[in-house]
Amino acid sequence: MIVKADVSALILAGGRATRLGGVAKHAILIDGETILARLVRVLEPRVAELLVGVGSAGAIEGIGGQRPPLRPVRDAVADVGPLAGVAAGLASATTPWMIVVAGDMPFLSGSVIDALTRTADPEIDAVGIMRGGRPEPLVCALRVSVARPAVERMLAGGRFKASHLLTAEGLAVRWIEDLDPGALRNINSPDDLPG
Repeated sequence: MIVKADVSALILAGGRATRLGGVAKHAILIDGETILARLVRVLEPRVAELLVGVGSAGAIEGIGGQRPPLRPVRDAVADVGPLAGVAAGLASATTPWMIVVAGDMPFLSGSVIDALTRTADPEIDAVGIMRGGRPEPLVCALRVSVARPAVERMLAGGRFKASHLLTAEGLAVRWIEDLDPGALRNINSPDDLPG
């Protein structure tokens, strides 16, 4: 188990949202609150610091003015996807562990974050979530000292698939299954928006 003082959270908000016409997904309103604000509300009481991955261009609309303040981190490698955001977060985190969450998950719950922190321990390098037998790479907990060099190797080798960090890089991963699938639902297209 890891405690609040030992964990940062990275919200990945640097995607281009091409299937949503380029709309910044973290700024979409769900029940009168942006997805970003919803994620901050869930994460803030559980972590020591909040980072937000803003991509290489650093578009930060909707990020300023959040309380508590978010520290933006920019991708060092442009246009390679979320793994570059994870790398930026790992390079900036000031804690031994970092929770990664996608910036398009409006229903992410505190119970999911609590399951990640409760499952982490000194014997492992990461906690991952399985959904339908497949890893969910954009909700996980990473030991910074081990994950940082692994991600750097992946980027240097041109391996950009985020799920491979948990499955192909030799990290000692403990998997969680059977979490509430609604809490892990993301917004990828207009059809995913709640009615």
